[in-house]
Amino acid sequence: MKTDVLIIGGGVAGLTLALKLVQHGIDVIVVEKSPHLGHVYKGELIQPKTIQLLKRLGIYEIFSEKWNPFSTINTTELNESLSPMFRSSMSYEQLPSPYNYAAMLPHSEIKQLLLNEAKSYAAFTLLQPARFEEMISENHARIKQNKTFIDVEATYIIGAEGITSKVREYMNVPAKRRLYQHDFLTVSFPAPPEMKDGQLLATKDRFLGLFPLPENRVRTVYLIRKGEFKKWRKGSLTHFYEHYTSLCPKLDGYVQAITDWKDIQLMVPIRQHADQYVKGRYALIGDAAHSVHPMAGEGMNLAIQGADVLGELLKDVYQAGRQHEEKWLDYYERVHRKRVKAIMNLSHVGGLVYEKEGKAWQKSRTLALKQLLNNERLLTKYIFNISGLGSWPFSVKDSVALMKQSNTESLQQQMQQHTYGENQDYPWKQQMR
Repeated sequence: MKTDVLIIGGGVAGLTLALKLVQHGIDVIVVEKSPHLGHVYKGELIQPKTIQLLKRLGIYEIFSEKWNPFSTINTTELNESLSPMFRSSMSYEQLPSPYNYAAMLPHSEIKQLLLNEAKSYAAFTLLQPARFEEMISENHARIKQNKTFIDVEATYIIGAEGITSKVREYMNVPAKRRLYQHDFLTVSFPAPPEMKDGQLLATKDRFLGLFPLPENRVRTVYLIRKGEFKKWRKGSLTHFYEHYTSLCPKLDGYVQAITDWKDIQLMVPIRQHADQYVKGRYALIGDAAHSVHPMAGEGMNLAIQGADVLGELLKDVYQAGRQHEEKWLDYYERVHRKRVKAIMNLSHVGGLVYEKEGKAWQKSRTLALKQLLNNERLLTKYIFNISGLGSWPFSVKDSVALMKQSNTESLQQQMQQHTYGENQDYPWKQQMR
């Protein structure tokens, strides 16, 4: 078989890249080892930058019919008697319109929508279930489907198969990994009718995140210590229910919809970053290139954003007839790596904020949250940065804003100055003309 681009991995990164390419008549083969879309939690929070990219892909309406949009995330610190000791909120509405909201959609539905769109193009081929076995030459990959071996010749080969990427191994690219002293339990169930916003609830040793899904359901993320889940599973689900309802009493009568430990997924946060994304005509996207702590809900968004940059680049390379010039792939890494590092650091700090236990640490965390959430400039910067719409570095001057009220009009203007436009997303276009 021959193709222009061979993508190993049919997750959101691989499918987004494939869709962008086949929309422009570039032949793509996607190899996916799983026989189905799966129910493993991979990310369901769609950030504003991703919403913008869905519009560029021409599939915004398809997604907006399915997702649940929301604008506010409320934060509450609880004392030992589980009474609120600090409350505040942050809102995406501080961002410039029209990308001043986020949305939630089950991960399997995100993949299904992308797959349905890609399948509507003749240039798209899906091998599923199938597995990447080896490279038999620089541009020939061996794929195993059922008991049959298929040799695929491709101009570009993309690793999009996750943290344990075989393409990355073949490229001989190492990845730096960092594990954390906590894990998360994640599960969805029916939501109380009044639960329309995101909620972050924390005590001196616990954390619960709640995010509103479509069809009146809620995605929950609960922080536990390493090894704790094994102990929990030996007992009754009542113990699990009590942890949830003690932090959020309104979940009583709803969390009990979970009737089997198998419905609850253990999510192990891993920070991993490949030393490089590109080598020759090979490239890495999604978790194969970078995996971030899930606190800011950025893993899936970075995967889609990286796939968009690489897809636009490859589209332009083919349209200019320069698909055999390896130098152009460097633009993908140049654009995307800097953005990944910034978000990776934000997510890492978020993970550490809730990793430590004790009254003294909670007191320090609460003080830091007050400084962030009660400082309009700092809060605007934080929301703007996690939105993916741009990068606005924090500075010493931000602390001065604690002493005075920020000018909202000035903040909007400054956000515009730090926003990624198409020239920043796709800087190679002028050189390719």
